[in-house]
Order: sequence, then structure tokens, then C-alpha cells
Amino acid sequence: MRTILVAGLLFCSLAQAEIPNWVREFATSQHPEYPPATKAVVLLNEEKVTAEASGKRLTQIRKAIKILTANGRSEATSSIFFDVRNSKVREAKAYVLHQGGKTKEFGRKDFSEESAIPSYAMYSSMKALTAKGADSVDPGAVFAVEFTLEEQSVFSQFWFALQDDLPTLLSRFQVTVPAGWTATAATFNGADAKASVEGDTYTWEARKLPPFEREPSAPGMWAQLPRLGIALQAPKTVTTPVATFADWKDVSVWKCKLSDPQSEVTAAIEEKAKQLTAGKAALDGIRALAEFAQSIRYVAISTNLARGGGYVPHTADSVLKAAYGDCKDKANLLKALLKVAGVEAYMVSVHSGDPRYTQEQFPSPYQFNHAILAIKTSPDVNLPASFTHPQLGRLLLFDPTDQSVPFGFLPDHEQNSLVLLLAGELGGVVRTPSTKPGDNHIDRRWKLQLLAEGGLKGTMEEVATGQEAFDNREELTTFSAERFRKRMEALVSHYIPGAALQSIEPGFDAANNTFRTRIVFETQSYAKIMGGRLWMVRSVPMPFGRTPNVNKATREQPIVLQPASLTEVVEWALPEKTTIDELPDPVKLSGTFGGFTAEWKKENATTVRVERALRLENQLLPAADYKQVRDFFQRFYGAEAAPFVLAAGR
Repeated sequence: MRTILVAGLLFCSLAQAEIPNWVREFATSQHPEYPPATKAVVLLNEEKVTAEASGKRLTQIRKAIKILTANGRSEATSSIFFDVRNSKVREAKAYVLHQGGKTKEFGRKDFSEESAIPSYAMYSSMKALTAKGADSVDPGAVFAVEFTLEEQSVFSQFWFALQDDLPTLLSRFQVTVPAGWTATAATFNGADAKASVEGDTYTWEARKLPPFEREPSAPGMWAQLPRLGIALQAPKTVTTPVATFADWKDVSVWKCKLSDPQSEVTAAIEEKAKQLTAGKAALDGIRALAEFAQSIRYVAISTNLARGGGYVPHTADSVLKAAYGDCKDKANLLKALLKVAGVEAYMVSVHSGDPRYTQEQFPSPYQFNHAILAIKTSPDVNLPASFTHPQLGRLLLFDPTDQSVPFGFLPDHEQNSLVLLLAGELGGVVRTPSTKPGDNHIDRRWKLQLLAEGGLKGTMEEVATGQEAFDNREELTTFSAERFRKRMEALVSHYIPGAALQSIEPGFDAANNTFRTRIVFETQSYAKIMGGRLWMVRSVPMPFGRTPNVNKATREQPIVLQPASLTEVVEWALPEKTTIDELPDPVKLSGTFGGFTAEWKKENATTVRVERALRLENQLLPAADYKQVRDFFQRFYGAEAAPFVLAAGR
């Protein structure tokens, strides 16, 4: 990563800066009253593009932000991203206009230039040029930027976010197309952008967009906020080097032309594949190759991004020899290894992190940020990541980048998501499978001894399958057993006050893809003793964590339910000279999204057994269903916290 910082960055000029008229004009914009927590308001969010048939673009960006609170100073920042090999930032300026009329201008020298990739990646030609004005603004000030970017692209498409989480008064995207070309826009998440056409110039505008605050257990921000996907189309009689896409098949064909040649089988690839599959049955051989690709170290090296380089994996042979690569490199290596085994496979483009981000109405490579692989299997293979394609038959999805999710499974953030299957003319978007509640299961068994003074000691054994198991596996292997222990200590002591762990035994069972945890603990105070006679005992020491947040009485956003299930048994051994005075009534809940049962049993005079079971389906429920969801989980939480009552001294 390279950073350029100029001495004197953000220090005020001695003389008043010349503020452009557009900044002064928008600085006087009247805006509605916003909630007190609103840190800033975007007065203008504008992008103007002049596109040429050759793929050359000139983009002018203007943005003006009014700071509303002291906490809003951090919003006085803006960046432009560019590929140093195929683009040039021709202009970069920033301004501050204070309430009292004082002004300041940042020139290009006052911007920082940094790599635009995460710290774990080795190299990328993509950079970010950033102006930060937090040290120069106070509430009431307006921070504004203007960029001019000249670039060469292989695409005829654009993304435009109408807003981020800040309220926005005016958002505008404008494109001037080559003579005879046309532009169309796909709208996302209810975007209400008015379009106008004047000659070869197309403009979309949206006004008075409210602030956005994501509610708990809701889809991700970018799966909810309004945005546009703009596509340019050339006349049918014109041949252009710029890629245009009429449908998803076009995107598949284009990406296959870039990636398919990279999976050529070489002598080294053939030798490695045969070594890994020797003596193994078909599916076991596929698993061995998949686990090898998964073991390859993740390192990203991205170049020539503006010309499609971000979509071209390095050759499988070079990745094998280097023993590292990024997501598409690892998937492509596995594809080449599978060829040797006579197994066909297809690269798959996915948006990792939010399964609801990708939408079908805009055929574009821009909708994806990750690569995995679809592996052809026999029809009888039925693993959680398996699905049937209408033309290609039985396929199994596998993510070689995720080192904790084993073969046969798919990370939860890639499930039930629209992905692009790269199979040439047969390619297109498909929906990934979703695990069932039983595939993400937690089985807990408690053996507890309630002590004579109200304390508690005992053991808890938990077996997790599915994503919970894989998350625990990642923490244990990527970090350390000590970190895992500290997290468990914090969790136990949070719900069982004063509890101390005597021992903890965590471990991943690779044969069964389960994660087992056994803890032994003790606390001096658990039961609430009233008047020295009645003991109130919370019957389940720790809650089940994979449930939505329903604390708010009302809701405006959809609520996400993840597929999960729980079985739990708590066996209580009671102190001498206490008797069971009262047990909660059984609970049975059912809904379209799941079910729950709980029962308290008096085994004998000194034993109470608590049994409960929960099942949650993978669903996205509209806000209109929130009352039903909230009622269900409030009763679930009530049963979870319900105490049984003991009487002492009889």
C-alpha cells in the first residue's frame, strides 16, 4: 500500500478560498427537520458521464454535505476510485464553507492516495484518492468535493447509489451517450428516480431521500437502499469493443471467454490431481481436490481492472506453483484439477456478504464480488450445497476461499442468493440452495447441581452443526484456543453472574462436521432466595443466540430469519430440604416460520428436567408480519427466562 500525505494537510489558507457558485448555491438548500441522531445531510450527490464508443469515459462528480452535529464531522470525507493503469484523475478539489462565511479550499496536494484493496491483499492497481475534512468543519459547515476522472473501460454499464445512510436532498446521474446509442436504467429497492432525455443525454434524479438506519435482523443496507443500474446499448449495426449485455446469457458468455482459457491442464496440474485422487472413489476424489484448493493461501493480486482484469483468474498452473491466489484463482485451480479427474465444473460469480444484494433485472458483472465453483456430480449426491440445474444436471457448489466451511456445505451468506453460473450459452443466474433448519442445529445437554446456599455448579455439553460449527471452527483455528476460551468465559459469566470456568474442551469433528464444546463451571449465587424460603431458579442458564431482535414495538424494514434448530435438555439436581413448589406450564408455539416447544418435568422429589426444541425456517418476512414474529419470540424469550420455584425448609 502506498500513501501520499502532504505536510500541512487540511490546515486553513491564510486567504479566503474561491468557492464555486454551485457550492454556494447548494449550501443555501433548505432541508427538513431530521431525527437528532442524523449527523449530516447530503445536499447534492451528482455524477455526470460522457461516454465514447471506444469505452473511454469522462466522469465529473460533485458532492456537497452539510454537517449537522459534532459527531457528523467524520462525514466530511469523499473518495474517488481509479485504476492507475487505465485511468487518470484530472481534477480533485474540496471546499469548506462555514456558517459565518469563512472558506477553505483543498487542492490535489491535500488529498491522500492509497491502495483501494483490503490490507490482506498483496497488490492492486486500483487506488483511492481521498479528501478528509473532519478537522476543518463544525456543525453548520458545508463540505464539498469535485472530481474529474478520465478512464478506459470494457463495460457499457454504471452503478449509481442514490444515497447512503445519510438523507439526500438531490441525487442525480447523467450520461451522454455516443450518437445513435441508447441508455436504460434498472431500479433497485423501490428507487423513484425521474428520467429525462435531451438529445444524447439521459438524466435520472431523485429528491428528498430520508435518512436510513438499518433495523436489527434486517437485510443489509445496500440490499435496501435505492440505486440504479444503467446500461448503454449500441445500434445493432455498430461493432464496439465495449461489452454490452442484453441478458444474463450474454454476461456468462463474456466472462467465460475471459476465464475458460485460464484452466488449461498442464503436466504439473495433471500430476497433482492424480496424486490427490489416487485410490479414491469418485466423490472422495472430488473432496480431496476441493480440500487441496481450499488449503491454498489466499492472496489477491489485481491488475488491469478497468479492462476486465478483475474477472480473469491467473492460470491454474501459475497458482499451483505459487501456492497462493485470490478467490477466482482458487476456484479456477480446482476447475483444472477436476478436469484431470474427468469431472466438469463451472466458475460461479456470487455477491459474498449479503445474499439479497444481487437482483435479476440488471444483467451485469458489477453485481458480484466473489468467485466459487459449481461441480458436476452424479444424480444421487445430496449434500446441503447440492442443487439440480435444468440443463447441466446435478451440481455441487463449493467455496475454496472459505477455509472453515467444509466440502458439501456453503457459507450461510452465500445461500439462497442469485449467482451467475458461467457455462457459456447455458449459463445464467440461478438461486443457490439454502440449508434446512436441521442442517444448522445445536444440541445442548446440561447437568446441574443447585447448591445449598443458592449457588450452582455443573457441566454443559454442546454439539453444533452447520454455520455455528463452522464459525467456531474458524475462531479456534484462525485465532487461538485461548481466544475461544475467553469468549466462552465472557458468555457464561454474562448469563450466569459470577460463574467461573473450571475447564473448557472445544474441538471440531471433521468426520461428522460438528463442533463440540464441553464446559465445567461454578458460581456462588444463582437462585434468587426470597424470605429465606422461596427459591426462584431460572430454568435455562443460557439463551439460544440465533434469534432475531424484536425489542422494538414497531418495525419498518423486513425481518430476516436464518434457518436454525435447537434441542436442549437441562437436568437439575436440587438441594436437600427443598421441595418443588411450582413448575411453569408447557409452551407450544407454531407459525409459518417455525415452531417451539418447552416442557418442565418433575422427575422425582429432587430432580427437575427441562426440555425445549426450536425450529426456524429461512425466511424474509415483510414488516407487516412483524407483530406475529414479535409475539412468537416474546413468548419464546419468556419461556426461556421462566423460573421454577422451590420451597425450602420442609
